[in-house]
Amino acid sequence: MKRLSLFLYNLLFVPLLLILLPGYLLRIWRRGGYWNQIAQRFCIFERETLNRIGMGRIWIHAVSVGEVGIALKFAKSYHLIHPRSRFLVSTTTSTGLKILQGHASLWLEPIANPVDFPILSSKLVRRIRPSALLMVEGDLWPNRLAVCTKLGIPTALLNARLSKRSENRFRLARFLTSPLFNELKLITITEHEDIERWKSLGVKSSLLHWTGNIKYDQAPESESSATSQTLPMSSGPVILPEALGWRAGDSIMLAASTHRGEELELARAFLELRQIMPELRLVIAPRHVERRREILEELRENGITCSLRSQNITSNSDVLLLDTTGELSAWYGLSTVVFVGKSLPCSVNHGGQNMIEPLQARRVVITGPNTGNFEPIASRLYKAGALLRVTDASSIAAQVGPLLLDADLRNEMIRAADVILQPNQGATARNCKLVEERIESFT
Repeated sequence: MKRLSLFLYNLLFVPLLLILLPGYLLRIWRRGGYWNQIAQRFCIFERETLNRIGMGRIWIHAVSVGEVGIALKFAKSYHLIHPRSRFLVSTTTSTGLKILQGHASLWLEPIANPVDFPILSSKLVRRIRPSALLMVEGDLWPNRLAVCTKLGIPTALLNARLSKRSENRFRLARFLTSPLFNELKLITITEHEDIERWKSLGVKSSLLHWTGNIKYDQAPESESSATSQTLPMSSGPVILPEALGWRAGDSIMLAASTHRGEELELARAFLELRQIMPELRLVIAPRHVERRREILEELRENGITCSLRSQNITSNSDVLLLDTTGELSAWYGLSTVVFVGKSLPCSVNHGGQNMIEPLQARRVVITGPNTGNFEPIASRLYKAGALLRVTDASSIAAQVGPLLLDADLRNEMIRAADVILQPNQGATARNCKLVEERIESFT
């Protein structure tokens, strides 16, 4: 059955790649800064890069920004325990790659994820001989997995996520997917109840280990860092509130990882809230920065002035649009209230983005009702009063208004979130221990 799964995967992979390739190339062109990495997607590496990679690195694959954060957290923790360990971290998206490049070092080498052609995967794995192949959350590459298994290289799925949609897909094709999952040597689970769900998909119970969620295993920021008003820019530190005409004590509503349709609802709520709180400021961080012009035009059509973070800010604006990479985490600490996108009914995409990071920055969070990508923890937070849900501009204004005016209410929500997130503390260390055991058993 394992051979049949691999055969069907390869049979479908080439035509699917050809169908998706034009859209992929267009996305690269729009986002920019990725053309020089296109060769790596087809396993073409400069000799200097191959020499840096060498042999024996732990290879972690992380699809996009969220998974990259998990990969980096794991790699840094493992490296602290094993200072001689070295990592190769691959990612599929240009944004993920840019973040990884900011963390490149002698022990961490970032690359663009190579496509999973049988010949290319076999050639690359044999060339670099990783000491382990770790895949984050749910992105399996069957040919890469097969050649690692053949060469006796341990493989694992870390922080495994099983959404309802993924579960339904896996269940429909269980006879094909279960042999691939059972090829792994370890699957770490974020939720206790997910173990039975994985087992129902035909995955061997011996592979499944609960660890908690690496993504949620993070100490809160100190008060000093959380209230800092300075953020780095390529030209040096800039005190943004002054540059925008904002005062350090102004309340800031941050709209994080928004998708098309959400920015206008937030802007309308912002205009309503400013009638009762004139010092309120709005910062929008779209999930896809290439939409910056579209968002600017939409806001200006509604009488809202907006500045781009990437440009020199010389005049007052109602709104700041973050069209840069890697700064969102710092803005959590600067904000009073955080809306997390991809969650409103009007959004072109649903499922929700990461609401945990702003909670860990000790900021109150609101989302739309569509948070399937972060269930069941999103529902737990909501039921505990640690998370508020909204549907449109009116409900955003109605929910945010009391939060802006009542610091005690905000602190109560933060304390409720701490209780829900506590079981995930230590998840990274637990994952490191399990991976360490698998690597040692193969050496």
